[in-house]
Amino acid sequence: MTKPLNAALYLSISLAFALGGCKPKAPAAPVDAPVTSAPVAAPPAAPQAAQAPAPVAATPAPAASGASASVAAELDKIAVISKPLPAFPFINYPTSVGEAFQSTKESDFDQLHVIVGNTVHAVEGRFRQITFDLSQAKISQFQAQRDYSKAVQDMGGVKVNTGTPNDDQFVAANGGDSYKLDKKLNYYGNSSSYEVYFLPTPTGRKWMVVMVNDSVVRLIAIEEKQSASSVNIVSAGAIKSELDSKGHIALYINFDTDKAAIRPDGKPAVDEIATLMKKESALHLSVEGHTDNVGNPARNKTLSRERAQAVVQALVSDGIDGTRLSAAGHGADKPLTDNGSDEGRAKNRRVELVKVARG
Repeated sequence: MTKPLNAALYLSISLAFALGGCKPKAPAAPVDAPVTSAPVAAPPAAPQAAQAPAPVAATPAPAASGASASVAAELDKIAVISKPLPAFPFINYPTSVGEAFQSTKESDFDQLHVIVGNTVHAVEGRFRQITFDLSQAKISQFQAQRDYSKAVQDMGGVKVNTGTPNDDQFVAANGGDSYKLDKKLNYYGNSSSYEVYFLPTPTGRKWMVVMVNDSVVRLIAIEEKQSASSVNIVSAGAIKSELDSKGHIALYINFDTDKAAIRPDGKPAVDEIATLMKKESALHLSVEGHTDNVGNPARNKTLSRERAQAVVQALVSDGIDGTRLSAAGHGADKPLTDNGSDEGRAKNRRVELVKVARG
């Protein structure tokens, strides 16, 4: 986690990027670098850099696969940043914005959408979105736009969008429904600016989205990564063994962020539970949801119960008698491990099956 940064943030990292006709060689892996900030009244001089590249121009295509291929080809032309970046999520709340006025949304893995060229582009990985009021930050709309845009550019970020969510041509080229597009892009409203920055590094692709209007700043940091390591599918036999020996088992079934919808990669685990219950007709289970300690405790408890109920409903849809199942939600009340790290929080976000004895 970076140190809290004010909206006049200037990073002591020089900008090193360029567009080329082919994929550049990745530089040596960077080392951690300190992040520095300067007072608003006397910001440091902007670092000298190569001529800023033009935004990626991706032509919209009727077929989604063609558009995605075009976007990927353009992104591959952007040079890898050779200088080290601050630790994810790169930029934090201004120090003047108290915790009570901070609005954070984050996930270790999710799919988000950004604009590249004039096309909506899907990005998968971990993200952190922060939103705060200009009045709390004690800065103007102009200053916030200038300082945050420059901060990302100084890290090496390349602005890649030509279209914006409030542009009629962009809306028309991407389905024509501005409300759906705003929701898909996490766009704050028609009065907001919208800038997407791409940061390719030796360790992977990063993104920053900067949105500013006359009252609110919204910043989204994204780090692309695969989700395979978070998928833990346990066989029906393994579930039975754990239930017989311990009376319970923790499963890691993926859900949409802050929702009770089971993701497609979570369905195989539910199928294994159904397989076991069909073989073991006397087995009764309590399905119990658990979360980490991030967010509102009351909301976490409600969400964990809704997710447990979603698993029960999926099992019933697979042909399991609902009288053999019950659902409960514990929120963050029963952690398996400390919530002080990403790994710990991921382990605590789980669905447990508890064997219910019947007299």
